[in-house]
Amino acid sequence: MTTIDRPYRERVLSRSRMINYLRELESNSNSNGGAVLKTIYVAPGSGEVPGWEWLPPAAGRSPNGLVLVGGPEALVAISPPFAVEIDDADRIQEGPYFGPLIASLTERHTIGFILLRLGAYAVGVADDEKLIVSKTGTRYVKGRHRKGGQSQRRFERNREGWIAKLYDQVCAVATTRLGSYERDMHALAIGGDRHVVEGFMKRCGFADRLRNRVATIDVPVERPGLKSLERAVTRAWGCHTWEAHTPRGTANHA
Repeated sequence: MTTIDRPYRERVLSRSRMINYLRELESNSNSNGGAVLKTIYVAPGSGEVPGWEWLPPAAGRSPNGLVLVGGPEALVAISPPFAVEIDDADRIQEGPYFGPLIASLTERHTIGFILLRLGAYAVGVADDEKLIVSKTGTRYVKGRHRKGGQSQRRFERNREGWIAKLYDQVCAVATTRLGSYERDMHALAIGGDRHVVEGFMKRCGFADRLRNRVATIDVPVERPGLKSLERAVTRAWGCHTWEAHTPRGTANHA
């Protein structure tokens, strides 16, 4: 996606805030007759839309496409957390057309969570944005060793063993806690150090199989724990948005 120089605000809105925001836009359009001029549902991988080249590359990589809302005062791009069911003939509409997006947000989903960094993990299941299963834990993994030679090599072997034991512990927890929900799971949310997560997936057959079977959602996490798990649940149901103001007289009509 080619970008052009247009200032924008990037944020993630929770599901409830997103729905309220859309309904407010719809209400303002009905009362003022112009808060939203056009709504465009962009399918995943469709490429650039004329007039929206200012969006960053991350927007173009949205796995569920984008919903573009053009008005006389602002342009808003929304990356939905789940697929939006819509006929191709209805993808471009004059005025506000938020029914398909709201339907996707309010549809019930079950999501598994694996948050992992060296030394700490959190595993859980959320149903319709409610955390129903959770397990957190820690396991010691020493991070540094300043000496060289045989001492360094011995430390590296020990560290590999510590990491393997952490992976096995998290795999056992994931298999136990997520296993009974596997058939009903719509997505797997993963967070933490990417290198560590990838190493874990290679070692844990259950988690790797689950990741290959359902959609994967990336969620940010600094320190895995119950609080970060709760924040990850809110993030998984949230919408990534990019908003740019429109100079008067230059509203987007793509």
